[in-house]
Amino acid sequence: MKFMKLGSKPDSFQSQEDCIRYVASDLATDVIVNVGDVKFYLHKFPLLSKSARLQKLIAATINEQPDDEISIPDIPGGPQAFEVCAKFCYGMTVTLNAYNVVSARCAAEYLEMYESIETGNLVYKIEVFLNSSVLRSWKDSIIVLQTTRSFHPWSRDVKIDVRCLESIASKAATDPARVDWSYTYNRRKVNNSDGVPRDWWVEDLAELSIDLYERVISTIRRKGDVSVSPEVIGEALEVYAAKRLLQDDDYDEEEQRSLFGTLISLMPSEKQSVSCGFLIKLLKLSVSLECGEEERRELSKRIGEKLEEASVDDLLIRASSEEGCETVYDIDIVETLIDEFITQTEKRDELGCSDIEQGNVFVSDSSRAAVAKLIDGYLSEIARIEPNLSPLKFIAVAEKVLSFPRSSHDGVYRAIDMFLKEHPGISKSEKKSICRLMDCRKLSPEACAHAVQNERLPLRVVVQILFFEQVRATSKPSLPPSGSHGSSRTTTEEECDSVTATEETTTTTTTREKTKAKGVVMSRIFSKLWTGKDRDGVGDVSSSDTSESPGSATTVDDKSTPSTRRRRSSS
Repeated sequence: MKFMKLGSKPDSFQSQEDCIRYVASDLATDVIVNVGDVKFYLHKFPLLSKSARLQKLIAATINEQPDDEISIPDIPGGPQAFEVCAKFCYGMTVTLNAYNVVSARCAAEYLEMYESIETGNLVYKIEVFLNSSVLRSWKDSIIVLQTTRSFHPWSRDVKIDVRCLESIASKAATDPARVDWSYTYNRRKVNNSDGVPRDWWVEDLAELSIDLYERVISTIRRKGDVSVSPEVIGEALEVYAAKRLLQDDDYDEEEQRSLFGTLISLMPSEKQSVSCGFLIKLLKLSVSLECGEEERRELSKRIGEKLEEASVDDLLIRASSEEGCETVYDIDIVETLIDEFITQTEKRDELGCSDIEQGNVFVSDSSRAAVAKLIDGYLSEIARIEPNLSPLKFIAVAEKVLSFPRSSHDGVYRAIDMFLKEHPGISKSEKKSICRLMDCRKLSPEACAHAVQNERLPLRVVVQILFFEQVRATSKPSLPPSGSHGSSRTTTEEECDSVTATEETTTTTTTREKTKAKGVVMSRIFSKLWTGKDRDGVGDVSSSDTSESPGSATTVDDKSTPSTRRRRSSS
């Protein structure tokens, strides 16, 4: 920390109790200066030689007693700042640093200690110290800026805060290769050992109050519009939010809402400036703080632009307890995010038609595929943990991404299976409606093997899966698609031989599994028909509400009669 010493005489100020300060001298004091609750017994000559304000105040007194008494209750910095100025007038040693320089400068301004009164006066000395030392130091500039809040409007009138803002912003916008001053950086990131990281300044500024932080970030963006990227600004906001938002149990809600709104307003407009995870954290906080709809809409729009970057855990947003929601988790917010994603994607598609020739046509498809996978996983998890999830809400969310490209419908099947498992009390018609979300033709062999033994699925769905599996098995085999969507990769002869050999092995194994699964399903069908005849003479094979596990179904198959097994094997 920079400091400056003024004066050379020893400090002879003495105290009597807590409210009296005087100068130990052979000369009797002839003026009393009241500053707040403290009385200063001083001498007129050193004070009047450097302070125009004290000259006027003493001249205005009409006290006929030997000691004149004046009061300056509104001096910025109070008794401590006045004592610094008084010691300077006496030529006593005074040490200025980043913590007291603002109070001394404002007090000197109040006392009018200008060059017009005496050359080399206090205002001039402090200005030299500020410009030559304090404002050239990164950390001192931040400390001084923090102390200016206690001295408004004086600090603003002498432009200390503006100069600190300019100094901090200039340093933040400096090329990291030229940074040669100390800074705080506790985070561990990749490739930081090669030099100064581009976000070296964000932790130091996180110590500022929100009003000063807003002014600093705005100044940095104005001065460093080229050298400071939007991503660094976004990272700075994320660090500040982590330190300032909801850190204490006894936080002030109104203050937190104000801070929250300020952070939203400071976000750069560029899509990649802030991470999707950070945006979703803010969205969750907006629910906890019960922020306004405007902030939520802005966050939902920003998240919708990059929903493919989210995770399932990100989307598990608890509903506000005061909204009267029937569900524990806010599913409506997730629907809103999907709608925003669809809207933003459609806009990108409209604006990016000319990009087809440039090879960017598959960007939207990959984003949609990622979101489809995300929502499939979300539905599976929310079906497990949300006891009040209705079939209509489950279907509504699933249908929003049903047309999105998928490599398979295994994720849809898992979500449906989890819902049927955790909500067994739904009706047959609701079960059928949910199962219509799944395209049986797009299930992988593993998912098919599981589904045909799944007692929770309607029997009609199981029969459809078996049918499509049979069609697929009897159709001419084709080579599996290679790589990702739009790949132009060719298959060599060696790869063809490998695929053929693999298919032969897989076909043998799959045939055995299908034969076993088919026996299970046939047992279910015959059991259903027989039960129906015993009950009312009508067999209903369209659906099944049985909850037997695949293991129990296998037991039934093993206990079938020899004639039944012969008929089944012949089929």
